[in-house]
Amino acid sequence: MTRGKIIRSLGGFYTIDSDLGCLEARAKGNFRHFGYKPLVGDWVTISFDHREGVDNLAYIESIEERKNTLIRPPVANIDQVLLCLPVENPKYNLPLIDNLLVHYALEGLPVLILITKVDLNPQEAEKLKEIYTKAHYPCYLMNLTEESSKKDLIPLLKGKTTALAGVSGAGKSTLTSLCINKKLETGRVSEKTKRGKHTTRHVELYPGQDFYLLDTPGFSRLDIEAIQAEDLALYFPEMKEDLGHCKFLDCNHINEPGCAIKDKLAQGKIAQSRYENYCNLFKELKEKEKNKWR
Repeated sequence: MTRGKIIRSLGGFYTIDSDLGCLEARAKGNFRHFGYKPLVGDWVTISFDHREGVDNLAYIESIEERKNTLIRPPVANIDQVLLCLPVENPKYNLPLIDNLLVHYALEGLPVLILITKVDLNPQEAEKLKEIYTKAHYPCYLMNLTEESSKKDLIPLLKGKTTALAGVSGAGKSTLTSLCINKKLETGRVSEKTKRGKHTTRHVELYPGQDFYLLDTPGFSRLDIEAIQAEDLALYFPEMKEDLGHCKFLDCNHINEPGCAIKDKLAQGKIAQSRYENYCNLFKELKEKEKNKWR
């Protein structure tokens, strides 16, 4: 037997990155029996069928306990998310960004923010960096067409399995190609809609030197209704640190007097866009809660 990590799943076959190299394997039937399916990112134990007349088939015998599991995309054991935010082409969307950040906070995943296509609008890049630095996210400015970017990126990835997230056309496939020295298809931006076109059609981990990259399909929104509206501020790091300092213990940080969050906003320590997106998400969650009981 040998141990490896699933890096691709296609048509019932799994590609395993192991000490023996990349192996193609199938899952044993008992996984289907118990309704448990191997996922890309799983660490697994593999056995081989050496019977005469059998072409040395590999089988997944067992799956190690998962650190975490993402539903979209279906993948296991992610260490961090690298959220790619394009300055232009396509234009960034602040409500979408904050929705994604709440989603990953709910999953307990640390997020690094990579601001891409900086050369197209350096002023907007600095504006984005200021917004999310105030929100306590590590932010990096990079032009992924420059070879020097690789030297800055690799230390952020070492020893980790990193999921690349963001809209189509944000630079995820370009970043992956740069870091693994393998040319991948990159997304084009529609001239008509100014939105990126999907290029990643399946879930796949790309091995680098002591790291793995997951190039996820681009998406427009994730549902965060699993969160109660009253708990939303817990998923905004710049707000979470001041919870309990408001005049009222049940403060929602919208209309209440003596709100520590609104005081912080007035002092410029919270970005206006972040606060507005918090309010909009709060109202959206409240509306869903009302509709659930109708």
